[in-house]
Amino acid sequence: MKKKLAVLVVLLVLIVLLPISASAQEKRVGLGFGKPTTVLVFSFDPWVAKLAYDFTKGNQFMFLSGSYTLINSRPIAGPFTASLGVGGFARFEFEDDGDNSFGANIPISLEIPMLDDFVEIFLEFDPGLELLPKPKLSWKSTCIWLGATIRLD
Repeated sequence: MKKKLAVLVVLLVLIVLLPISASAQEKRVGLGFGKPTTVLVFSFDPWVAKLAYDFTKGNQFMFLSGSYTLINSRPIAGPFTASLGVGGFARFEFEDDGDNSFGANIPISLEIPMLDDFVEIFLEFDPGLELLPKPKLSWKSTCIWLGATIRLD
C-alpha cells in the first residue's frame, strides 16, 4: 500500500511540473549523491523538484521535495554562486514500522557553473522541519547532496 501511495504522489508531482516547466526561464536536470543516497533534480527556474530514494535493505524510503528559489545563483566569490529557497517535503518509508513524514525545508546551495553555465556542480544542504506526524527538527529529514545539473534550454 505504501509503495502504491508513493508512486501515485510521484505521478501527481510530475503532472504538476509539466505546466510549470513550459513557462520556466531556465530548465535544468541533474543527479546528486549524499543523504539520502541518490537524488534526481528537476529545476524549472524558480521552482525546483527533487526525488530522492534509498532502497537499501532495512532503510527503504522515497523523499520528495519541492521548493521556490528566492535567491538564485548569486555570485559570492570567484566562480562560486549561492542559492536559497523555501519549500516542503514528503518522506515515504516502505518498512512496516516506518513513519511517513511531511514538513518544510530551506534549501541552501553552493554552485560552480562551468562550460558557459551548461553544467553546474552543486553542494546542497536542506535542513528539514517535520510538521507531521509531529513537529520536530530531525536529522532524518535533513538532506545533503553533491551533484551536477545540465541546462536543457
